[in-house]
Amino acid sequence: MIGKVNDDFFRQAILPHTGAGAPEVVVGPRMGVDAAVLKIGEEYLAVAEDPIFPGPTMSPDDFGWITVHIGASDVAVMGIKPQFMTYSLLLPPGTPESYIADLVRSISNYAGELGITIVGGHTGFYGAVNVPTIGGITVWGLGREVVTPAGARVGDAVIITKGAAIEAAALLACELEEKLLAAGIEPGLVERAKKRLREMSVVAEAGIAMEVGGVHAMHDATEGGLARGLWEVAEASAVGLRIERSRVPVPEDVRAVCAHFDLNPYEIISEGTLVLACAPEKAGALLAALQAAGLEAAVIGRVVPLAEGRLWVEDGGREEKLLPPPVDRFWDVFFNALALKDDTRTAAEAALCRELGQAVRELQEANIVALIPEIGANLAYCLPEARELKDVAAIPGRLLRFKGRVAALGEPEMGCSTHMGGAILTVREFFPAARCVINLRHNPRIRQACTGLGFKIASMPVPDGYRQADAEFYRDLRQTLAGCRELPDVIEIPDRINLERLILVLGKSPAEIVAKVKALAAKVEELG
Repeated sequence: MIGKVNDDFFRQAILPHTGAGAPEVVVGPRMGVDAAVLKIGEEYLAVAEDPIFPGPTMSPDDFGWITVHIGASDVAVMGIKPQFMTYSLLLPPGTPESYIADLVRSISNYAGELGITIVGGHTGFYGAVNVPTIGGITVWGLGREVVTPAGARVGDAVIITKGAAIEAAALLACELEEKLLAAGIEPGLVERAKKRLREMSVVAEAGIAMEVGGVHAMHDATEGGLARGLWEVAEASAVGLRIERSRVPVPEDVRAVCAHFDLNPYEIISEGTLVLACAPEKAGALLAALQAAGLEAAVIGRVVPLAEGRLWVEDGGREEKLLPPPVDRFWDVFFNALALKDDTRTAAEAALCRELGQAVRELQEANIVALIPEIGANLAYCLPEARELKDVAAIPGRLLRFKGRVAALGEPEMGCSTHMGGAILTVREFFPAARCVINLRHNPRIRQACTGLGFKIASMPVPDGYRQADAEFYRDLRQTLAGCRELPDVIEIPDRINLERLILVLGKSPAEIVAKVKALAAKVEELG
């Protein structure tokens, strides 16, 4: 798991352990609240802490900007102006002094622009650190009025700024620009997404909201994106929500980046998207003030009683539960950014591997261990126009039986399985619609199960002397297919000396293969 710990672990293992109590604490650690609030005399003190990680190719200037603004945003959403900060800069040994000087200067400049004074911190080199990292930035400020994510009231208008997935789109476009362009995404859209890096702040809009007034709750949609940000406000405030998905802005550039990486824009990190609950009579004035400052914003729904639930309302009135995503999938993509940059696959090949990987996970979850041969199974899936082995994706290390479960050795790659790749390419000579194959073990009970399911079965001839070289295998496979009027579901591979008995299960897609194999496994178990 990458990112924040899950909610249950936070509640059970972290939340109960907060040291000594103190009467000054107005808002302490809780789900969905990114800053603490203390009552100091007649004023409220809001204080927030965050680690900040740079992208693999992020400049010191951009790193400095997001360091300051991400830290300051957590205080600003409490309705208090950020005033002071400290930070710890952790560096890998050998980091050039010029890089450190540029980063420190950048942090100072952007803190100064926001009126924040840096009052301390720490800087040092550590062998356990792989990239320059802000181990923690602490920002705080004092004010006479405080707003928390727990203040949303029934009847409030729900407003968001900028749109969904701002941070995710910005970081992916900055780190993986070449991949996006190679996939055919319009250069102007990629450039627009890159520029959103400097939109990863809610300091300006939070300040405007406090000036307009009527704001009851504010929250920055960080990990888990808009869906989690909305849910956290509702959870903290013990209210329900009705959010009209069609009214949520998803800018064209953001949508394009998310689609390429198969990411749901509503459920991935969106630092820079401010979620507000405000009195409905103030919504118009707030939207106008934000627009005048050049900040896009939209009313996307309203706060309702808790008993009415938390719902996405789709076009046509269909309702769907609004739940926090169990994991923010952005992190998997982001932390693999450098590997992805070295990935020479086309967009179609990457999509093929993703689809195949999902099928492998479904077969593992179904635990088809009784069907896995001693030599292991492999699942191969080819491009629609496949002609060569390089056009076929498979598992480089096969699916194996391990301690009563199915283990997958490796993620799908192009051109890595000679036998299953060769088999599907041969099948396609006769049935071009075929794109997927898996080899499984064979015995009388599996044969009975195939028959019971009504599978179309073809049988390869027994080779002379029960010996068969690779060239002879493909010759016999072609002979078998030539006698088939339609694509068989199963091809039986005959007895051969010192070789395990196998079957090939064929299909037009991984989903079809998964359905056939799961049905076969269930039937085998039923037969005992």
